[in-house]
Amino acid sequence: MAILPVIIDSRPEYLDGDESARSVLLMPLGMGTTLSHLASRVTEVEADRLCILPPAGARDEYRRMIQTASDGSADVLEPGELTDRLNGYEPADLLLMLDARYWPVEGFDLAAIVRKCNGSPWALHAVAARSNLEGIQEFVRCDERGYVRRVRRYYDRVTWPETGAIPYSLVPVSAAENLSFSSLAGLRSTLVDRGMLSQDVPLCSGIADLSIERNLLALAERHVIRTVTGPVPSGCTSMASEVLVGPGSDIHPSARIVGPVLIQNGATVGQDVTIIGPAVLGTGASVLDGAEVLQSVVAADATVAEDASVRHRVVGGAQSQDCKKERLPDSGPLPTSPFHPREGNDLQEEGRPTPETSVSRRWYRRTKLVIDTVVAAAGLVVLSPVMVVVAILIKLDSSGPVLFGHEREGKGGQVFKCWKFRTMCADAHRKQREMYDTNLVDGPQFKLDSDPRITRIGAWLRATNLDEIPQLINVLLGQMSVVGPRPSPFRENQICIPWRRARLSVRPGITGLWQVCRHNRSQGDFHQWIAYDTRYVINASLLVDLKIVLATLFTLGGRLGAPEHWIIKATSLRTHLSRRHTPLTAGPPSTVVAGNPS
Repeated sequence: MAILPVIIDSRPEYLDGDESARSVLLMPLGMGTTLSHLASRVTEVEADRLCILPPAGARDEYRRMIQTASDGSADVLEPGELTDRLNGYEPADLLLMLDARYWPVEGFDLAAIVRKCNGSPWALHAVAARSNLEGIQEFVRCDERGYVRRVRRYYDRVTWPETGAIPYSLVPVSAAENLSFSSLAGLRSTLVDRGMLSQDVPLCSGIADLSIERNLLALAERHVIRTVTGPVPSGCTSMASEVLVGPGSDIHPSARIVGPVLIQNGATVGQDVTIIGPAVLGTGASVLDGAEVLQSVVAADATVAEDASVRHRVVGGAQSQDCKKERLPDSGPLPTSPFHPREGNDLQEEGRPTPETSVSRRWYRRTKLVIDTVVAAAGLVVLSPVMVVVAILIKLDSSGPVLFGHEREGKGGQVFKCWKFRTMCADAHRKQREMYDTNLVDGPQFKLDSDPRITRIGAWLRATNLDEIPQLINVLLGQMSVVGPRPSPFRENQICIPWRRARLSVRPGITGLWQVCRHNRSQGDFHQWIAYDTRYVINASLLVDLKIVLATLFTLGGRLGAPEHWIIKATSLRTHLSRRHTPLTAGPPSTVVAGNPS
């Protein structure tokens, strides 16, 4: 069985000002190009000679540059030429298609999709879930008068149902007759329309669209850091800390280069040039006297003009003299990309955390994990006789299991089974839907004055909080903490986006600030729940955790209510908000407004 590998190349908009033939495949990556990296992945599956489908309007110069970048190991074919080459293959052979625009965050695993095929007639498509910048999509339904009747929210990788990019596909040659190869999404749709066997292989990692400039910069940064921290590539020299230079490069002694920086073969760096990493200079690139290159990518044979300043850009051709240093706007830090997700554990940090804050937060988290493990292990041993008695009482009181495990979202949105002693009848969840019209509280909570689902022993367990003892098992497994926001299922967490981000940045707890400080329970306190969870995440420390544990004991599990200023000083939050930190509300979600559903 032979495999014909084909890469679909493209020319992104950020290279439109470049009069050369550069494309995504010709962009520098590590000490090579995106083409060389894809070609190395293709060799792992023992495929035939690599074929390239060029972007529209490609000229002879493009073919020359592809030949140079691939060391003559790739052919540039027009669609008609590809069809002719396919005619030389057997029907049982395979066509391996890759789209250079889409790069899986965890890399291309072509060997896995070839193994999955295993001689079957199916077409296999590596498919990622459709994503958006905020990770949230809202649909607002309005009636004929324009009044909002429903707001439905979807989260990436949780409830968002649409497919996204397809970075690679494996198609039997027998299914590739008279097909258009402009995009893999179109290829997939055509195969389905023709009734051909087709199967999606979901990708767990995200996808970076390299037609977006910031994503190519982030991919380049990822490979720069990987290269400078690994063994020095053959033929390269280490000029300084985290600065690698390829053979034939000319670096002026007055140049100031701060790594991580990769300078590929034959590049030229002039007098008084400043290069701040992460940055890449492609093969034969030139940075002329007095220029600045800050966290950017300079393509092969491209030129940065004298005294020009390039910041967070991809330079494909000659950088114009119009881009002077004094005219350069402060564009801020490198934009967030699929390769650089925000650190959920440092919600209050702006960009990258400062060294002191980062160290103190890490120390707090690690120390808290150790304390939680010790407390949970000791608690399970000491309370084991109580647990045995409670288990016997539950079995004698009603039919059903002793423990009840409900799926909750933990740190980072990881789903786990939160364990409690069963306090309700076995089919309580089904009955809740039937009783929802009688709910007495606001928000996602559900509460009745006299809930008929609660058993006799269950009422006593809830009054004494003994039903939560099995959650020590979750603490011992690292899924929960002794102190933290109340563990909630996805249905509850989706109500408020900033609240979700805050509470999922830490491990949920058996007790927490909301549990001990809440009041007006009978009237519903959903907004208090949001406020206290967010305030805890901002002010979390070992001292705050200790105060919450003591308040839990002194207030009988929060039933008496503890004043917030006992635990968090009133000045603490004001001081925090006065600093330059990223707010918890990072921006509104994408919103689609629709009329009445048809």
